[in-house]
Amino acid sequence: MSSLSTFITNDLMATCPRCKGHLTDSHRCPRHPIVVAAEVVVTAVLGGAAGLLLVVIFDPSGRQIGDTESALSIIAGACLAVGINRALRD
Repeated sequence: MSSLSTFITNDLMATCPRCKGHLTDSHRCPRHPIVVAAEVVVTAVLGGAAGLLLVVIFDPSGRQIGDTESALSIIAGACLAVGINRALRD
């Protein structure tokens, strides 16, 4: 019976009233999914704009880089920006 009372008293932990997670020294409530989605969308738009800006810098007249390459650079910039943002957030 002594081991049962030790188990009960040692394993109880306070919970966060907002998210019901364990309250540790480094506890932070998870952000809302809408905020995370908005952050990803904004990051993707900024990354796409950076990709388009690189196309404009390297080919200002638009003669050598076609529409397909421009679209690819926008998509690559967006994916790269989201990947970097997610890696730095975790």
